[in-house]
Amino acid sequence: MTSIKVGMNGGTAKIYAGVTLVGIGRGYFKRQGLDIEVLETGGRRDSIPMLASDELDVTAQGPNLEFFQAWKPNGSIVMVADHGAAKPGRGGAGGIVARPELVTSGQLRDFSDLRGKRVALSPRKYDHDWFTICSALELGGLTVDDIQVVTIGMGGGRHEALADGSIDVTTVDRPASIKEGAETGAFVVWKHEYEVRPGRQQRAVVFGHRFRTERPDEAQRYIVAYLQGLRDYYDAFENGVNRDTIIDVLSAECGDPRAVVEATIPAGVNPDGYLNVDAIEHDLRWYQDGGFLSDSVPLDGLIDHSYIEAAIAELGPYRAPEVR
Repeated sequence: MTSIKVGMNGGTAKIYAGVTLVGIGRGYFKRQGLDIEVLETGGRRDSIPMLASDELDVTAQGPNLEFFQAWKPNGSIVMVADHGAAKPGRGGAGGIVARPELVTSGQLRDFSDLRGKRVALSPRKYDHDWFTICSALELGGLTVDDIQVVTIGMGGGRHEALADGSIDVTTVDRPASIKEGAETGAFVVWKHEYEVRPGRQQRAVVFGHRFRTERPDEAQRYIVAYLQGLRDYYDAFENGVNRDTIIDVLSAECGDPRAVVEATIPAGVNPDGYLNVDAIEHDLRWYQDGGFLSDSVPLDGLIDHSYIEAAIAELGPYRAPEVR
């Protein structure tokens, strides 16, 4: 059986790979003769360089700066399938969180109410929290100059700052962190990402250059298996088909308690696996306009839908289950 090295976040962030984990737990990759070697490589700052240097074959990451920076005219990594987008009621548990009293008192209702608020953001102005907050400010007719930026890295420090009142607003993504914040009363989710950037491509299946060029048959079989798992995931959370079973699979594969998985807002996925190209282009332009990325990075060199098209030719287009 052929081994495929798949990079994922570890710990409580492993659930970000939920769509892939369903395919693993349901045995679709094994049926394609593929042995998935899960490597907990961390987030994009670790996984993308490993993919670019062919230490990994596959990972699921978003159209972030590190992905765009990894593009090379010859030997580029590419996004090949949807792994989750921000859609109404979908897109994961994270988003913009706030001190509960600001929301219950009505001081924080619309995006324009962010004016003057103390907002914790990463020291790296290209991080995803900057992207989210800048999008929210734009919706409120504001800019970064209209808020008080408090520099705090990702992690527990933001929880503490919200709890002690030294900041008003920040972003939190991990489902376990959201659950912890709700239980301790440190914060509430004010706006989910689907409310801030509807349609945003949050994650994609990304192939390494050597994997797709030197092992094209295995790469294609990977996507056939992946699409089967994606459709199980979609049917579970959109149509209620085998929902309890899929939650059990996710819990077993990611290691989170079933209650955490069940409370997590699912990823919004396309059951035929196509990426939101317009959303990816929007992100690319944001990094370029901000001066973080060269204008020479081409959109058409970053996306390859041929694997999905071949998988659909084999499996057929998605058909919703019959309602009985």
